[in-house]
Amino acid sequence: MITGSFFNSTYKGSDGVERNTDFNERFATNFLLGKDFKIGNKNNSILTTGTKVTWAGGARYSPADIAASNAAGQLIPIDSLRNTKQFKNYFRWDITIGFRFNRKKITHEIGLDIVNLLNTQNVLTLAYSPNPIHPTSNPIIIDYQLGLLPIFYYKIDF
Repeated sequence: MITGSFFNSTYKGSDGVERNTDFNERFATNFLLGKDFKIGNKNNSILTTGTKVTWAGGARYSPADIAASNAAGQLIPIDSLRNTKQFKNYFRWDITIGFRFNRKKITHEIGLDIVNLLNTQNVLTLAYSPNPIHPTSNPIIIDYQLGLLPIFYYKIDF
């Protein structure tokens, strides 16, 4: 399955200026593929496989007011520049593989999901994090989402 959306999400403030909303990433696409294979003598066990690729526009953000952020001890955005900046595009590839064993009154499933297989550094947000060793350095840093994340699981249905 392949999905795609192209959009432009804006709003007009009380000052009459049209601005991007927080969600104006401009596009989002997904590619999903999965297949189950019957295995075993009685075909009562299944090998499950799947993959998902997501590519989307980067999140919107507002530049930080460094002086106000330092004074407040937290990130303070420049209100007049709300959502004028955009992080780099988001990309993630996930894969899954598992085995499902169907028995008369119970089903066992064991598997592995690998989230962000390519360990892509996707931006989450800006954060205020002053450096005590270099107090004059820029205190605004980029926080990233989780990188590669393997998830092992075991599930019982009865």
